[in-house]
Amino acid sequence: MNETTGQNATEGAVRVRSLFRYLKRYWFWLALAPAAMLLETAMDLMQPALMTDIVDVGVRELRPEVVRATGWRMLLCAALGALGGMACTFVSSRAATGFGNDLRKALFARVQRLSFAQTDRFTAGSLTTRLTNDVMTMQFVVVMLTRMLLRSPFLLVGSVVLVLRTDWRLALPLVLSAPPLAWIVVHWMRRMMPLFAAGQKRTDELSSAMQEALEGIRVVKAFAAEDRVRGSFGARNEALADTGLQSGMLGATLGPALQFVQQVALVAIVFLAAREADAGLVKVGQIAAIVNWSTQVMMSLVMLSFQSMHFSRAMISARRLAEVVCTEPEIRDGPRADPPADASVELRGVSFSYPGASGDPVLRGVDLRVEPGEHVAIVGGTGSGKTTLLSLLPRFYDVTGGAALVGGRDVRDYRLDALRGAMGIVMQNPRLFSGTVAENVRWGRADASDEEVLRVLRIAQADRFVAGFPAGLATDIAQGGTTLSGGQRQRLAIARALLRRPRILLLDDATSAVDPATERALRAALRAEAAGTTVLTVAQRVDSIRDADRIVVLDGGAVAGVGTHDELLASCPTYREIVDSQSTDPREDSLTEAGKEAR
Repeated sequence: MNETTGQNATEGAVRVRSLFRYLKRYWFWLALAPAAMLLETAMDLMQPALMTDIVDVGVRELRPEVVRATGWRMLLCAALGALGGMACTFVSSRAATGFGNDLRKALFARVQRLSFAQTDRFTAGSLTTRLTNDVMTMQFVVVMLTRMLLRSPFLLVGSVVLVLRTDWRLALPLVLSAPPLAWIVVHWMRRMMPLFAAGQKRTDELSSAMQEALEGIRVVKAFAAEDRVRGSFGARNEALADTGLQSGMLGATLGPALQFVQQVALVAIVFLAAREADAGLVKVGQIAAIVNWSTQVMMSLVMLSFQSMHFSRAMISARRLAEVVCTEPEIRDGPRADPPADASVELRGVSFSYPGASGDPVLRGVDLRVEPGEHVAIVGGTGSGKTTLLSLLPRFYDVTGGAALVGGRDVRDYRLDALRGAMGIVMQNPRLFSGTVAENVRWGRADASDEEVLRVLRIAQADRFVAGFPAGLATDIAQGGTTLSGGQRQRLAIARALLRRPRILLLDDATSAVDPATERALRAALRAEAAGTTVLTVAQRVDSIRDADRIVVLDGGAVAGVGTHDELLASCPTYREIVDSQSTDPREDSLTEAGKEAR
């Protein structure tokens, strides 16, 4: 158990160190920060020594010229210190901002490369908080490390050295206070680290709950479930608040405990200084300087303790960020950068199980060959593996057994952009983005002209409703396409896929929200305008697939039949059950015929 814990800790440290490669570009700014901070700290340390001259020489010996000259020197030191502080703040902020920018881009790029299964494991809410809150925490700690965390040790060491030079006996209380102060900080950090980790986890949960509630707001309102959602959100919010309260209460004890030890040390210094002053061993100005330096030592220790709190929080954030940065994509590019040689599709003994899922495989020993330009429909009951089968071709998931081939080669041999660039993919619930109609369609090909956009809109039977918008192609679409109907979103998604000029078109129940008449027109247009394109269609309605070249029937993850509509009616019981389940009631048929006669 200890070996496992130690190994995990070592791996975690290696991951965290991997984040610092994003600081390499800013080494110049990071090198300037200590220099500027040294200037500011040196000027702060000089002030008590100059005050000693004013008190012991200028005031006691009644020499106003010394007071004036030393006062000007103190003013110059203050100006130089302020200049050093501003310079340090600028360069540290410059490095931190650049670091955060690069880290955020690297994280986003890595998330884009992760497989669906990996992003599901992280969850969208957690990834959102990592790319926002955790990156901001890391930016802050870079500023802290290059400014405050440098200033406090410099000021601490410098003040102790100057006290020792002035009167080593008065430094004893400072030295004796160090062990209890260190114990307080270490004990406090051990208790705070788990609270910080719990707080980040609960922030993820709250973010996920909020995202889910906002994306499903229409369902929430349709079921009048606002109170239920508020209750769920409130519970997570309360959990986060409780963790924050525990952290706050524990943090509230740190400052007073440290200050108590510091005040005791400071009182001891004053008592010792009074005795030495009576004995003539130290001057009044020196006592004032020693008290000032001692105060700076105490304040430095306080600042270091609070910086340790921020550093502890940053370590949690760093581990969470490193977990994403160091996660290798499960689905990687193959060696071939050239696109598939043709639009053929083949499945050879394909089996598939979702990562971490128990039970039977979703697909079992699927064999299928689709020739270039062929239109093949896939049907089956819920959970039969229809959508999963399509997801294997663009490598949203990799097969767990057998092989999926496109253009005569295993899909794992292609670079992902080469493979997916040959495909147009339309999901049942397509995602549209905020922007205009034209911008959404041009996701298929950014350099497409308006004429090309209008052409694919005509094929997708979307041209008429787009023309009905006051601004036409320039009509703004809300995020997610919420201002459009389901059928309109599906048709725009089909147009978007067709604009790619795909050699293989994958339609996952992509016309489920389209009325039958429009769907028939769309299929006819696809036949006429997309000749040579291999089309694989998942459909629920039998009427949608009657004219397919072939129909593949899936049952329990296996192929139950392949053929035309008429062939399957004669040979495949599973297909007949599907057809029968969608057949019109005979009484409705008689009513329909009666209505026709009446007309």
